[in-house]
Amino acid sequence: MGEHLHTSSRSLVVSCCALLLALGCSASPAAYAQVDFTGVWQAFAAARAEGAGPSHELTDAGRARIDAWFAQYGDDYVEPGIFCVPPGMPSTMTAMVSYPIEIIHSEDRITILAELDMQIRRVFLDGRAFPEDHPTTRMGYSLGHWEDETLVIETRLLSEYLMRNWPRTENTEIRERIYRTTREASPPALGYVQPNDSDEILAFELTVSDSGLYAGPQQITVYYQRIPDDSFLEYDCPAELWYRALDGETW
Repeated sequence: MGEHLHTSSRSLVVSCCALLLALGCSASPAAYAQVDFTGVWQAFAAARAEGAGPSHELTDAGRARIDAWFAQYGDDYVEPGIFCVPPGMPSTMTAMVSYPIEIIHSEDRITILAELDMQIRRVFLDGRAFPEDHPTTRMGYSLGHWEDETLVIETRLLSEYLMRNWPRTENTEIRERIYRTTREASPPALGYVQPNDSDEILAFELTVSDSGLYAGPQQITVYYQRIPDDSFLEYDCPAELWYRALDGETW
């Protein structure tokens, strides 16, 4: 009788597993090991959501907040890039200035290295929740999960950045959907980057939400082409500031 119960229990477990697989409920990272974004990629094209304007739309309150910042520092303010201050998200992923990114893909984490200002993103895939005591940063805190062959990333805990190009506050949230596509399905390349012969294309669909800044969710899709691994170089911005200081230059 004990053997009969053991056999029945095993059959029940097998049946339940089969049912879960049939319903598409197996969502472990290992199940998507064939979806590997590892490599060096370069943004070459971008498209706004259908019906959207050429740039993001701000609320009156959001526009006033940014105008107040520029009223304090003036339109001839010192660009943060001159002092090697990185823009952070979402500009890191929407920048169309030829600097590549490198994606390092593992089962429980994806690391994205941006050559521009040597920025680093870590996307945790281990099922953790957003921390309650983590500081806000330019890159924020990112959690990811798989929906079939699409990587979905939620980013929160962002620090304030009131530039006119993709501003953000500590309430800004970013949702990304990353998936493979083809060059044929991509929009025409922009003038900054020349398309290559690779048909390995990653699409990054970004939705930026912040009711205090934006008039509804702002959407943009950026297309990245694979480029040779040795195309990723060191962005040695701080050294130039040091050399200028050695020469006695002041700002």
